[in-house]
Amino acid sequence: MTSRHLATLLLASLPLSLWGQDTALGLKGYGLLTMSDLRNTTSSTFGAGGGAFVEFPLEGLPFRFRPYVGAQVIPTGTTAGLPGTRTGVSSVDFLLDTLWFPGESEHGGPYLIGSVGGHMWKVGAQGATTSTLSVTRFALEGGMGYQISPRLGAEVKAFWSPIRPDLTATGITLGATWRF
Repeated sequence: MTSRHLATLLLASLPLSLWGQDTALGLKGYGLLTMSDLRNTTSSTFGAGGGAFVEFPLEGLPFRFRPYVGAQVIPTGTTAGLPGTRTGVSSVDFLLDTLWFPGESEHGGPYLIGSVGGHMWKVGAQGATTSTLSVTRFALEGGMGYQISPRLGAEVKAFWSPIRPDLTATGITLGATWRF
């Protein structure tokens, strides 16, 4: 997917902001800790990601929906079991986050997050074994957040997405959101 397609998707989401006065556009940035197969494939412990979202509430309920478009990158590293091969992993993410605010206010305090959608994965290996894999796969994420102010939030989430039978993407993200 090109950046032109991403820009088109974001522009198409702008009319959602007209649905209600509490609807907000926002940005999200995070660092990620790779686990299991991702760590073995890249030997990289950390990665980074970010993207844009539109967040809108459900009238009278403590829930918000947040369609999200973003990307994440895990730096190239030595692949375990394949000497001389370096592999990098990246993805473009399309998710629908559901936020539940169990407290009195959805403008401050803790909340739970559940996400479903897809990741467009790209796995590129160079060296003794050279290959490139590009696939779109189902994704699940879940975690918790804290709305620090009406604009700033902090979140921690776990993610899971099967790239291929012998490679499952799992990890933990820690980041911040900014609502405009």
